[in-house]
Amino acid sequence: MKMSRSYGMVICALFCIAACIMLPVSGFEVSASTANPATTTAAAVAQKPFISASASPLQPNIGDPVTISGVATGGNLTAGIQIWVFAGNYVNITTVPVNADGTFSKTYQTTGLPAATYYVIVQNPGNNGVLDIFMQTTGQFSGQVINAKTGADIFNFTGTGSIQDAAAASALSAAFNLPGVDDVFTKCTFQLVVPGAAPTSASTAAPAVTSLAPSPLPTTAKSPLSPLPLIAGIGIAGFVMAWRSRP
Repeated sequence: MKMSRSYGMVICALFCIAACIMLPVSGFEVSASTANPATTTAAAVAQKPFISASASPLQPNIGDPVTISGVATGGNLTAGIQIWVFAGNYVNITTVPVNADGTFSKTYQTTGLPAATYYVIVQNPGNNGVLDIFMQTTGQFSGQVINAKTGADIFNFTGTGSIQDAAAASALSAAFNLPGVDDVFTKCTFQLVVPGAAPTSASTAAPAVTSLAPSPLPTTAKSPLSPLPLIAGIGIAGFVMAWRSRP
């Protein structure tokens, strides 16, 4: 009887081990139909607004077209994205639609523009689909940058106390970090040169993406062992032990 009880305990232990191996490493698996609503919310949050952009060519001659293109995903892109192009007193703000695959593109003509380094900031309106930072135009190529949330004047591109070029790019970048602003952005530059002139290195800066791509949600890891062969093997072993233990 002691021998039989010992074999019985061994069989029970083997079944317990099998059950532990069969379960997911991090716990019981939850089906999609019974998932916690928080999981669905987490999946939605994973699709954070994202934008990337680049200028081509980086060193165009005056008179050559320049194309700003990139990818925008996440958030509400119904109204499109906004592209800021500026250098000195020149400021051009354009709203550009986003294609179904997330791509966008806008070509600018440069005839008559001065040779300079042109700063480009491309703006994704974020989850609310509203451009929280915009320019209030007072002329064809000038205006004040406004916080739509508060109505505050952030800085001027022209006039008394205005800032331009790299300083304007820094101020505009900082505006997207103001409280309540959910817009995201990326920036790049191109250098417009006189034909035959040697360009400087300022236009070779790579685009700076300031919004991370969505991260995949974690998945539940499972044991690589299949449960059916394991149970069958334990059953056979238990049967053999019970047969040999008979008096």
